[in-house]
Amino acid sequence: MKLNFFILVVQCAFFMQIKYAYADVQGTSVSLRADNFSHIEFKRIKSSHYVFNNNQLKVAVEGSASFLMKPFDDVELINRVSFKWRSKGVPEIKNALHEESRAGDDAVFKLGLLLSGEDSFPNLLLPSWMKRVEKNLHHPSNSMIYLVANAKHISGQRWVNPYNKRITMIAANNAVDDKGWKTSSYRFDAPVDVVALWLMSDGDNTDSAFTVHIKDIIIE
Repeated sequence: MKLNFFILVVQCAFFMQIKYAYADVQGTSVSLRADNFSHIEFKRIKSSHYVFNNNQLKVAVEGSASFLMKPFDDVELINRVSFKWRSKGVPEIKNALHEESRAGDDAVFKLGLLLSGEDSFPNLLLPSWMKRVEKNLHHPSNSMIYLVANAKHISGQRWVNPYNKRITMIAANNAVDDKGWKTSSYRFDAPVDVVALWLMSDGDNTDSAFTVHIKDIIIE
């Protein structure tokens, strides 16, 4: 009787581990709907064209740049991010060195994580787009991480954004599935506190034109 009870306890523990492991893999899916994001545009830069359809995002870039922003009601602790994408064309970035410069600071898609911080980005004369970002945030942020798809850098490599030293760029991992979608992902060594998501495809610095589709953005 005692042996049977012990076996039952072990079996329950095993299935609970499977359950939690599966839940961790699943994570939280980000709903790709127009009413879930704000479109932030830059002054004097042509905006990229974002279209939502059937929980997917299509971005048309023609030497343009703008981004979508989703603030979180609460600070989210994030361990891993993944998303699927496919594109027709890519930005004309020559190599990793070019990618680190302002002239090559474009991406077929980059997912930004605005990190929790005591003060917002310091700037005495904030541009209008930054004022809109601050207005939309529910929690302050003073730094940011970009997970870059199809980067010229090796997966996992980091570099400082050429426009703002408080922004860290990270080359995401890429894989191709059997339907032509590439899966980009990144797992942090330690969880990060995130107050907002930032979705962006841009070609203004390289004067590039391309179209990209995004789906299945998962945060864990």
